[in-house]
Amino acid sequence: MRKAALLVALIVLVSCNSSTHFVSYESIPNGWSQSDKISFTVTETPLVPSNIFIHVRNTNDYSYSNLFLIAELRDSIQVISRDTLEYAMADAQGNWLGKGFSEVKESKLYWKENWVPNEKGPYFIDLSQRVRNNGSVDGVSSLEGIISVGIGIEPQTQP
Repeated sequence: MRKAALLVALIVLVSCNSSTHFVSYESIPNGWSQSDKISFTVTETPLVPSNIFIHVRNTNDYSYSNLFLIAELRDSIQVISRDTLEYAMADAQGNWLGKGFSEVKESKLYWKENWVPNEKGPYFIDLSQRVRNNGSVDGVSSLEGIISVGIGIEPQTQP
């Protein structure tokens, strides 16, 4: 029992990142509909070069080896960036690339590197999925197995 408690405490300490400016997750309990945007509001960011990550938690119910997203970054006036992104979620043998001890795996995916905000905020980030089956023009209407999506903003570290 003591070893389990020590292991949990160690995991919590190692996973905490005091240098993170912002982190937020949205739960997706019943599949990610193609028409649903997941939105985040970043109320304040330090004016230093930062990396923006997309965090994706998936289960074995996710039946694809990759993930296609539309990611949009806006300030209160305009769209700063809109990107179509593809991320590998599994290797060629079907093993998940994310980390985790159970059926849930978390992938930390780079989106923006060395982003410098022009002002403290607020900033708005919208994510939507654009996965489709091979040979199909229409997207997957409800993406099963993605259980939460998050955004993390971390200061750029010097090598």
